[in-house]
Amino acid sequence: MVRRVSRRGLSPLLAIIIGLVVTIVAGILLAQLYFSYAATLSSRPAANIEYVDLVVPTGSTTGTLVISIKNTGNIYIESGTVKRDGTTPIECSIPKIYPGGVNSTVCSVPDVVPGQGYTFTVSLSFADKSNQTLAVVARARTA
Repeated sequence: MVRRVSRRGLSPLLAIIIGLVVTIVAGILLAQLYFSYAATLSSRPAANIEYVDLVVPTGSTTGTLVISIKNTGNIYIESGTVKRDGTTPIECSIPKIYPGGVNSTVCSVPDVVPGQGYTFTVSLSFADKSNQTLAVVARARTA
């Protein structure tokens, strides 16, 4: 008596193709999870000074300092201060700057002589309570 065994199922080629597709999709999902997790872990507070200008109106000794700051990190800047020669605070406020954003601040600087260079210190406070200090040199010019 001969028994017939019927073989039903996928062909080997179709099984390999389905296995490859499942593996590729799983790899893509795991890569997405890893990169989003790694980006969250690597907080990077950083900023650059993009532009500085110190202008003194003719006949005046009070200058106007314009500083443009770019947030190059991935944590927003909460606030900041500007000091002349690293010690004397200058009247201005640095607003909140989100990652990738650029913002300018205008400061009033007393006792400025056109043609002279001045050193300013920009201290930035980030949302993660870290700080960064940047030095800026500006030569006063007349308007």
